[in-house]
Amino acid sequence: MKRFNDSSLARFFTRFPKLLLAGLLFSVPFAAFSGLFILISYLSGFNNVILWSLGVIPSMPFYSGLVMVIRKYSVEKQDVNVFSVFVQAFKDNFKKSLFNGVIAYLVVACSFFAILYYGTLAQSDMVFGYVFTIYIVFSIALIIMMFYVPLLTVTYELRLRDIYKNSLLLIVGKILRNLAALVLLAIVSAAVFLGLIYSSGIMFGIVVAVSVILYPMIATYIIVSVIAKGVQESVGYFTGENVEYVETEEDLKREKEAIQNADSDDDYIFVNGRMIKNPAKAIAEDKD
Repeated sequence: MKRFNDSSLARFFTRFPKLLLAGLLFSVPFAAFSGLFILISYLSGFNNVILWSLGVIPSMPFYSGLVMVIRKYSVEKQDVNVFSVFVQAFKDNFKKSLFNGVIAYLVVACSFFAILYYGTLAQSDMVFGYVFTIYIVFSIALIIMMFYVPLLTVTYELRLRDIYKNSLLLIVGKILRNLAALVLLAIVSAAVFLGLIYSSGIMFGIVVAVSVILYPMIATYIIVSVIAKGVQESVGYFTGENVEYVETEEDLKREKEAIQNADSDDDYIFVNGRMIKNPAKAIAEDKD
């Protein structure tokens, strides 16, 4: 019973007010930025997803704060000051998060446009049906990649290219966890979508408000809780967790061989499913 009470699921309900505060710290600026660009698109007459989704870019530094708070509560089981942790993550990851925002924007805008375009063409030509299917798979892969990017950004001191390299590797490397996160996220998203479709008038406004406030927090909590273990196994354990990675003799042998054969200028190399400091680079730095 004690183990369940400290599980991610139980902590979601017992720490809900704190998580709600973190969600609001992200949702409010996200709604403001999105509303601004939707207004610009309406006034300019260029009313489409290319302008609507621009709010993702300036909102991403706030999202890093939400991810960090959720990581602390869900994964590390720490009860922290939500505001201070959120602000610190915002400041520490501001530049990288803006870049992540540009990538997230391109993923959302381009995927939506491509799927809509080829989905329409697929209704009249089977060839475009195959292209449409490929774009669906490709878009899902990019969405899964973006599950990892914010968590890696706020957790590890990695360069952007290493963050994205790891994220791409984890798409296939942790496929079962990715599918679990994707299914759970799809269920929550479907509930929100149905609520919007089947509501009207005042109720529609209430559903929109509740969705804006709760959906980002719930979706992020699901993603971080599900993928966190795979990230720790592959990249390294989070600060504050009293656990260590235990290597077998076979792991050590493979790691030694991989290190000896490493031919990379990267600061980190991928060995035994984990990112480690490139010893060749470290030796070169010491010589300098």
